[in-house]
Parts: sequence; structure tokens; C-alpha cells
Amino acid sequence: MLKKIIIGMVLILLLAIAAGGYAMYSFFPEDDFVARFALENPEKSAIIIVRNDTVLLQQNIDKQMPLASTLKLIIAIEFAEQAAHGILNPKEKIAKEELLNYYVPNTDGNAHMNWADSDETLEYGDSIPLKNIAKGMIQYSSNANTEWLMERLGLENINNQLKKLDLKNHTPIYPIVSALFISNTFLKNTSNEDLITKLNDLSQEQYIQYTLDIHEKMKQNPEFRKQTLDLNESIQRVWSDRLPAASANDYYALMQKLNSKTYFSKKTQEVLDDIIETSMKYNSVKEFYEHLGSKGGSTLFIMTKALYAKDKKGNRTEIVYFFNNLEPQERKKMTMSMNDFERAVLRNPKMAERVHQIYLDHKMVDVR
Repeated sequence: MLKKIIIGMVLILLLAIAAGGYAMYSFFPEDDFVARFALENPEKSAIIIVRNDTVLLQQNIDKQMPLASTLKLIIAIEFAEQAAHGILNPKEKIAKEELLNYYVPNTDGNAHMNWADSDETLEYGDSIPLKNIAKGMIQYSSNANTEWLMERLGLENINNQLKKLDLKNHTPIYPIVSALFISNTFLKNTSNEDLITKLNDLSQEQYIQYTLDIHEKMKQNPEFRKQTLDLNESIQRVWSDRLPAASANDYYALMQKLNSKTYFSKKTQEVLDDIIETSMKYNSVKEFYEHLGSKGGSTLFIMTKALYAKDKKGNRTEIVYFFNNLEPQERKKMTMSMNDFERAVLRNPKMAERVHQIYLDHKMVDVR
């Protein structure tokens, strides 16, 4: 009996140690986790990190991956170019109510409401300058602002930017929030199993056309957005998988352009800096960087980020990583680790060397 009790206690202790180890893995950030995970999970990852034109790490850089909200950088560029050419006035006031036509509650992590309730937005009252709508799209990742800007700027103009910027692996941009209504609008009274099949079977052209039709309905009817949506995990996965996609190399090239401060015209660059580099208003950021800009995105399955920076010592860094098909614990760990990872690579030369060494070690293992 005593022997059984001791064995039982040992088993419980081992389970507790294992659980503790799993908790340590799951709930504590690691500053090199992003790099290690990308290299160890190539089926889920695309990444490139460059310092002063030297590649520190890269993986699957030409692989097309869904972007989530990182694609909003393209819309910001079109906005900046139209502002620079006098096509729109960044100071023009827009009624906040207009934006609500494209606001769908519980689909954006409360991003739009966080922007609408922020001090910099509330100070304008019922009308908000165009420039602030664009900043809300980037800084807060408001989907409502994004779809409103698609309408104002013109989706054709936005997609023409893909050609102008020479982004070779980028798929067309379309209204991603509108896509959530495809089932309700065009595939009514379909069982969940059949619904997933039908959604997957839609051609990309038909899928995009449905989103454009729905976008128009949202524009014309303020009540449209209020309908109840079935957003179970299976439907969200289809939606996530069919988001606009691009390669890490595409967005690395874009980060280079933004980091150089010479690719765009002076007027365009001034607007871009104002929209994208919102963190530069903080002294804690200005202490380390000449400039810093980034945009990330996520769904239940995706985490993406594109970042560029020049530090006070003149070092230029571009970081792009796209992850897809993440398990919940992987996504949680990534969320906790990504900021520490980026900060360490940008500020700590030893971390940059470490990331490069992780990459070289991984290459050696692959060769063997």
C-alpha cells in the first residue's frame, strides 16, 4: 500500500512539473521565440529580418501568406499620394456617423470604439479630419475606417498601388469586413457543413464580387451591419484563409521604401510619416529612433507584422513576419513574445547577432 502511495505521489509530482513546464512555455515571453518558431515551423511561417542591408534571418520569403490588417499599409500609401497630389484634403471634416455604416460590433477586437473614444478623436466632436481617419486605420486598426477609406479613395486606385510598388506576389485587396456577410447574404438557409464547402468552392473572382456587392449594401443601408452573424470557428477559418495575401519579400521591399525616406515624394512621405509613425510622439520612442513605423494584423489563426526603423546610431532595420494556421497556445505565446523580440532586435546588437546565429545554426542542421 505504501509503495502504491509513493508511486502515486511521484506521478502527481511529475504531472505537476510537466504542467509547470507547459505553463512556463505558454505564459512567459521569450525574446527569441519569434525567430525560433519561424525556423522550426516553416509550414506556418514566412519571415525576413534585415539590418543595414544584411539579411539576419529569412524563411519562405516568396511564400504567399494571408495578411490580415497589415494590408492597411497599402491603403495608407494611396491616401498619402492622393493627399500629396491635392486629390483630397487631409483636413476635410467627415461626420463620424458615416464611418459607422462599416462598423460591425464584435468583429474587430473593439478597435474602432477604442479609436472613437480616444482623446485625440473625441477632441474633434462629431466630425473628424480625413487624416485622423487614416491614422485610426493604422494606429488602432479600425476596420470601419478602412472600408470607409476604400470607398473614398477608390478600390481600383488602391489595387493599382500594388503594381506601382512592384509587389509581385500580392493578391487583390477587397473589403474584408464585408466578406463576413457572404453567408448571410448569398448562401442563406445552408447547413454549416454545406456552407463551408460552398464558401471554399467560390472562385476568388466570385468571392471578391460578393464582398463588393455587400460593401455597397453597407454604404446604402446603415441597418445592414446590424444583422446577426454566425461566425463560428469554421466560418472564421475560411474567411481568414481567403484574406488578401502577399509574400514577406513584398513587404520587406515596401519597408525598405518607407525606411529610405527617398522613394516617395517629399509631400507623400510627410503624410505617410504622420499616419504610420504615430509612436514617434512618445519620448520613450524618440530616445532610441530617428523614425519607426509598423503595422500588424491578426485573426484567430494569423499573426502578421511589417516594421521599419532607423535608430539614433543610423542603423536601418526591416522586419517582416507572417504566421498562419497557429494553434491557440502558439498564438498566445507569439502575442506575448513579439514586442520583446522586436525591441531586442532593434535595440540590442547582441540580439541581432543571436538571431543571425540561430539562422546559421538552423541552415547547418538542414544541410546535414
